[in-house]
Amino acid sequence: MFYKALLIPINSKSEIFIQDRRGYKIPDWGFFGGGIELGETPLIAVVREAKEELSIELLPEDIIYLGEHNTEYNNEAIIRHIFLYKTEGETFDVKEGNGGAWLSAEKALQLLIEAEHFAALWANIKKVLK
Repeated sequence: MFYKALLIPINSKSEIFIQDRRGYKIPDWGFFGGGIELGETPLIAVVREAKEELSIELLPEDIIYLGEHNTEYNNEAIIRHIFLYKTEGETFDVKEGNGGAWLSAEKALQLLIEAEHFAALWANIKKVLK
């Protein structure tokens, strides 16, 4: 079983910033974040991952916890803790992969490997943004 903490930056146009991993790792597109290390809480992990992958310093009050998202990948259970980051920043200093892209939910649904899970997650994001 794997435990991950993931960050979804979102702007005022309801576009999300996702990682372009093509040629770097599978799947080709995904969220920023990563594994929760021994002794870390999901919150501590997502703050660390944001600094490592996007070069941003987050405070707990900068992000909104959306809950757990449980899936399976390559026959391994994955428990993802999802955090939303509302931002007006247009660019990030992406340290992993090929950078990122601001995309509408519809476009993200086309690119993310687990599109059906993202559709449910997007419904939750829209509730939080109201």
